[in-house]
Amino acid sequence: MTDKDPHLGNGLLPGIITGLLATVAGAAAYGALIAFSGYEIGFAAIGVGLLVGLAMIAVRPTSPVLPPLAAFLSLAGAALGQIAGAVIVWARLSGEDYGTAVTRVLDAFPDAIRSDPMSLLFWVVAAYAGFGFVNRRVKAARAAHDARAASSVPQPDEADRVNYFEPRKQP
Repeated sequence: MTDKDPHLGNGLLPGIITGLLATVAGAAAYGALIAFSGYEIGFAAIGVGLLVGLAMIAVRPTSPVLPPLAAFLSLAGAALGQIAGAVIVWARLSGEDYGTAVTRVLDAFPDAIRSDPMSLLFWVVAAYAGFGFVNRRVKAARAAHDARAASSVPQPDEADRVNYFEPRKQP
């Protein structure tokens, strides 16, 4: 790879890694919040999307793949956090071990989402937040790169310009 390789600094791999780490951290925090409070706080799901988006823009990405990936990771983090919180609450209330609680929560999860579609709304807003942050950063980085590339094109000097509307002096 040379210094002019367009894939060298697009931030794809660091963006994916930080996005995954932020997804896990956000899901764990959201799950802990649900477990300790006993309530599903939808705004915390949006916080997962914000965390994923901010983590991914910290690596200064320019790859157009990252905004949709940020949306997906934000949505997945919000869902995983809600599932983790429900598993902890179920295990605590029923006295069952966590393996059984995971099975019971995953079995009941589709029905719970159908009965409470507000959770889906918060997940979508979380995905939009993650997408929006990263998309804005990628567009700004690409515009700055295009502006630098345009300014590096040599422009003719004033002395080299020919005015075709002035009569030429005859030798």
